[in-house]
Amino acid sequence: MCAMGAARVRNVLTRIVTAAACLAIVAFATAADARTPPITQTSIGGAKLGLSASAYKRLLGKPNFKLPLNDPAGKPTGWSRLVFLNVTVYFPPRKTRGAVVTTWARSYKTAAGMGPCSTLTDLRLAYGNRLKPSKFNTQHGVVFAYTLGKNLIFASNNKSYVEAVGLYNGSDPNVGKPGGSLSWAGYITLSERACHRD
Repeated sequence: MCAMGAARVRNVLTRIVTAAACLAIVAFATAADARTPPITQTSIGGAKLGLSASAYKRLLGKPNFKLPLNDPAGKPTGWSRLVFLNVTVYFPPRKTRGAVVTTWARSYKTAAGMGPCSTLTDLRLAYGNRLKPSKFNTQHGVVFAYTLGKNLIFASNNKSYVEAVGLYNGSDPNVGKPGGSLSWAGYITLSERACHRD
């Protein structure tokens, strides 16, 4: 009886220790996910640049729709986009890898708490001189988009609050040239659906 009782105790203790270890792993993974903000210099909502359409679908689920991107006159640009619940991924002409990722989701924030629907005043206070006017999106001294770091752009057609945030390839050798990654990211992010504060 004593040997059987000891075996049962060991069995119960093994189960308790195993369950505790599993809970600790889940808690650690959850805490790690909670620490990673939805908007970073490398991803928006977990979506990084350079993935295929099928990889974005595995990551973000079924897209709501796929659309071409037109210019302001309504002519096709050759770019296409996959629109998901909180994120849109843009593909350049004849390319199969995502080149711009945008969000308008109010709940998506950077580590400093900035994102769509943040006021431009708060954005400037949070980032100071790290926030730079996008040269392609500044007209007659009026700034419509700001870059942060190498890969993020904050767009505001209303000049009051951020309407959308975009992720682009700031390492593109043509980043500062017309037709480079920044000029397209500015156009795309300013054309994105807007976060509404009301």
